Amino acid sequence: MSRFDEKAKDWDKKQTTLDKTDACIDNLKKHLDFSKIKSILDYGCGTGLVGFALKDDSNEVLGLDSSNGMVEEFNKKAKDKNLKNIKAQKHDILHDNLPKNSFDLIISSMSLHHIENIELFFQKSFESLKNAGYICINDLDKENGTFHAKYNNEGVYHFGFSKDELINVCTKIGFSNFIFEIVYIYERENRNFPIFNFIAKKA
Repeated sequence: MSRFDEKAKDWDKKQTTLDKTDACIDNLKKHLDFSKIKSILDYGCGTGLVGFALKDDSNEVLGLDSSNGMVEEFNKKAKDKNLKNIKAQKHDILHDNLPKNSFDLIISSMSLHHIENIELFFQKSFESLKNAGYICINDLDKENGTFHAKYNNEGVYHFGFSKDELINVCTKIGFSNFIFEIVYIYERENRNFPIFNFIAKKA
């Protein structure tokens, strides 16, 4: 069992996680017209904090995550709320495909640093977006490895990301119209950790 499986049941109770999610969503809604977004993929969905915040009566939300515990908690919430247009499935981006030309928006919150091959993630995401669709990465600004030091950086492949790094990768794949904004600051004893939203469009 991974530490994410273990933490799934209490994931929604941490105030900083809730505040960070709110900041991510508020920023995203500032930049995108959600009346035109009908299909959403929440990648690395966890318990669905982002996915459920973006769900409305006119869209469909799919959550994908590598943690069984997170997927179970996500689907339990959907069942308890009797919601038919939001669900989660287990997925491994390195080995599993994404449906082609299927989503208006792909969002990944605090998950990209856990994905070893980010070029593969962005390539599969590009192919999975409809034309004029968007991807939003909500993650750590470049740091020195202390954010996850408590867990000895287990399962962490990247110590955050710089704006230039993400733009370089995404430009090669075909994304454009880049936005990079700091939306939240994690305040911890050892230092503060800025969290960004990076938005790109499949032109």
